[in-house]
Amino acid sequence: MTESRVPARVLRVASEDQARELAAALQRPGRNQPVVVISTPAGRDVPYVDPKRVLDDVAGLAEVVVIPTGDVSWAFSSGMPPDTQVYGGASRVYGTDLEWVHHPRRSPLHFAYSADEDERVRERLVGDVMRFAVRAGIVGAPRSAPDAATTEGKVLGVLGTRALISTEDGGQATVAEELVFSDVALARVLAPGMRVTGVLDPARRLLDIRGMLPDADALRRVVNATYRVGHVVLGRVEVVEPDAVRIALAPGVVVRVRRAEITGNDLDLLSDLFTPGEVVAARRVPAPLDGLALRLDDADETEDEPVPAIALLADGPPWLEPPPPLPIEPPRSSLVEPVVISRLPLVPRVESSRLPLVDLVETRRVPVVEPAETSDPSLVELVETPPTPADLFGPRQSDPGPGRPAPDTGPVPTPPGGQRAPTPGDVAAWHAGGHDALPSPTSFASSDTPAEPPGKAARDLSLSLDAARAQVSALGKELLDDKVKRHQVELEVDRLLGRVGELTERLERSERRAEQQATALRKARQEAARLRRRLGDAGVEVPEDRHFVDDEEQLRFEVLSEWARAIPAAEKAGRPLAEYALGSRFLASLTDVEGVSRDRVVWTLVMVLTGLAPGMNGLQVHRLRTGAGGDDPARHRDDGAVCWRVSLQVNTPSARRLHYWKLPGGSYELSRVVLHDDVEP
Repeated sequence: MTESRVPARVLRVASEDQARELAAALQRPGRNQPVVVISTPAGRDVPYVDPKRVLDDVAGLAEVVVIPTGDVSWAFSSGMPPDTQVYGGASRVYGTDLEWVHHPRRSPLHFAYSADEDERVRERLVGDVMRFAVRAGIVGAPRSAPDAATTEGKVLGVLGTRALISTEDGGQATVAEELVFSDVALARVLAPGMRVTGVLDPARRLLDIRGMLPDADALRRVVNATYRVGHVVLGRVEVVEPDAVRIALAPGVVVRVRRAEITGNDLDLLSDLFTPGEVVAARRVPAPLDGLALRLDDADETEDEPVPAIALLADGPPWLEPPPPLPIEPPRSSLVEPVVISRLPLVPRVESSRLPLVDLVETRRVPVVEPAETSDPSLVELVETPPTPADLFGPRQSDPGPGRPAPDTGPVPTPPGGQRAPTPGDVAAWHAGGHDALPSPTSFASSDTPAEPPGKAARDLSLSLDAARAQVSALGKELLDDKVKRHQVELEVDRLLGRVGELTERLERSERRAEQQATALRKARQEAARLRRRLGDAGVEVPEDRHFVDDEEQLRFEVLSEWARAIPAAEKAGRPLAEYALGSRFLASLTDVEGVSRDRVVWTLVMVLTGLAPGMNGLQVHRLRTGAGGDDPARHRDDGAVCWRVSLQVNTPSARRLHYWKLPGGSYELSRVVLHDDVEP
């Protein structure tokens, strides 16, 4: 496969047009590589996530684009489908298959609230790139070639989502978690010292070991060979349904466990008891057809330790670990959790431009004549000067307009004769609208008009400059007030954004706590059930549907139905129900002894009558002896029958037991359902 060229540098979106072009390009079918888009936080020019390091980690696999938060990110967001935007310091990877257009969660959004989160977010972005690259065939494609050369190596160590491999040629390579099992941590697949074989990508030094991974059928065979009927095993909750839970015993090997095998309380909601991804203990029981079935209702009651989970590769670690004990939280003194604002959330906002006042008024280059040098025109030079009244106020306005009174420049002295030459102050007042006309200079040369005192022109110019400065000062104050108000608005926006971030963080904590509480609730309800049985206040479960009026016929029907369901079709010929009879006290004991479900009794009867019970540790099958000593002889009848005892419950003083006789010809007689301390046949 010919790979298209991937940019070797970080691309930066600088304008709104470029942002809209990027949005259109991401949604264009046929795009060759994933694209990583990293946004800058509000008020910063650079993102918290180092885009150059991201580019180094995904070199040749994806483009890396940086987009600033503000008008540019708004333009980008306006061109993207709902819930797929990026702004305010967030980042995400856009795959080539465009599934994220309709399912935004396929392209998860990653938040960085400070530079300390650079590594965490960067690892997630690289993982997303690898996942999309595998799906697009960019990584691992040589594996499909029949003549692809293989490389062997040894695992040196596993760090996060990468494993370091020492290859046979003395070099090193890495194995990416995304190229193994996407839903299993790499540390649960590979371990230091393991030998691996795969196809090496020499450019990226990635070793593709998918060729040595077992498929679902192979894993099912390993599960069947490793987990025997009666074993307590570990599984991972995959899906929680209203009436069942699907549990994976290995990737792709999923068992559906019905409500009846989980809890006897009809009020229990399975969604309250289990969380997808949770590791639980279950007991393997005989199953029809596929040969795999589980029960969870007694797994927590037994003292049996779960057998180690299978390894997905030879010499690898168990793919599941037992769940850690739940932390004991100290009692809270208040129902309201204290609020700690630790993050600013990510909302696009245009940062205000804080320009100094001098930048708001254009500086002009105008000819200026120093008063002492007015006689020499050659000394006129271009210098940077403050704005003139015309610059500040524009052309003269005959009507200053409503709300804008004409400035009061004070009385202008008029020499005898009524006329004088216009001064710079007159010019400033005229521009400001204070005078309707300039004084006529017609009598300027009249002998009746006294000459202006020396320096008056300079003073008038100074006055005009003072007037201009006053106007500039007024404008500056007005602008400062606007800035203060805008700053207050920005602070309020930041406060609200901080509140949103805090609520988001609290929601994440609440979701994690809910998962823990779901597990704790399930265990607490199981413990409550054990306590109720210990107190003897639990009722007998009576089937809602009776198919026979006679109690014995009904029981035999239930036993036959459970046998048909529990024993696989291929094993039925070798596991028939043995002949059995009901003792004179059996049906009465089944009704009188409370605290154990009828389904549990029926299932145990099937295990006994098919000969599977002695091999199941949880049933604790043993002969009933004449005394409490271990050397006391077993109970026999004159016809040669031996009395046996099997556990219906464990780990409680009043645990229920089943007594039965095994006759010399191989048939059975069901004696009684009893409490733990009842040792009579």
